This record gives sequence, C-alpha cells and structure tokens, in this order.
Amino acid sequence: SADKLSFEKNDLKNSFPKFNLGVCKLHPKQAAMRLSFLSLVVLLVSSIALFSLLEHAKAEVITLTADTFTDKNLGSLWDDMGKAVEGEDEIEIGQVDCGADKPLCSKVDIHSYPTFKLFYNGEEVARYQGGPRDVESLKTFVLEETEKAATKSQEDDDSKEL
Repeated sequence: SADKLSFEKNDLKNSFPKFNLGVCKLHPKQAAMRLSFLSLVVLLVSSIALFSLLEHAKAEVITLTADTFTDKNLGSLWDDMGKAVEGEDEIEIGQVDCGADKPLCSKVDIHSYPTFKLFYNGEEVARYQGGPRDVESLKTFVLEETEKAATKSQEDDDSKEL
C-alpha cells in the first residue's frame, strides 16, 4: 500500500562516512541508499540537502522539500533539533531536496510540504500532523513514536519466538 515503504538492504553501508556530532552534506541519491540500511528512519519534509549528526544511528530525521518550498526557520529548526537530540545516541538529522530528487520523494509518498513521517525498519509507523513546529514538540514526537515502534517490534519478535 502507499502507506507502507520497504527499503532493500544493499552493500553500500561502508561507503558512507561516519560522523560524531558533525555535519556532512550528502548527495540525495546517497541519502536514499543510506535509508536502506538504517533500522529506524524518521522522515521530515521541509528544506535543503542531507547532513548526519550521530554515528551508528538507528533513528534518522530527514527533511524533504520541494524546490519551491524554502523556509529558513525550518532549516535552523533541524540544526537546533540535532543539538537537542545529542544525548539520544541513535538519532540522526538530515535533509533531502525533493526538487533535486523527485523519485525519492515519490517513493516515500511525499506530495505536500512540510510532511513529517516516522519510519521503523523501513515501514511508515507515524505521521506528525498539525502540531507545532518547534524543537520540543518534534523531539517529543520522535522519542514517543520511536519508543512505540521499538516496543511493537519487540512484541512482534517475541511472538515469533513462541
């Protein structure tokens, strides 16, 4: 269904640089490939190109934008959000320009801006709608929905073992 998204694993994992609270802009195609090996992906739609904040992340916050959608406040929001989640070792922040990489935005069913989605193990599990666009609200959304997704995944794994 359009609400589900699965990324296939690939051999490109080692081709991406690792960063410890640094910032790196990646080509949108590299960003799409990076999604394939992350176990938890949060997609946020807003402004600019991909950057990583934490090494060995399981969660990734990615911003997707249309080439006509620009908002400097949202750009600084992701920088501030990256600082706010520094203590959460498994979260990364990033951005992809949908104007430059329309196939990626189509694949993740992005049609309006901004759109905030949480992916876990390659599947969409939550969508942030109508809430405030501030660091604390987005951080709360990410942490709460990540916890729900991790709990559900653990329960599913436990039921498979029985």
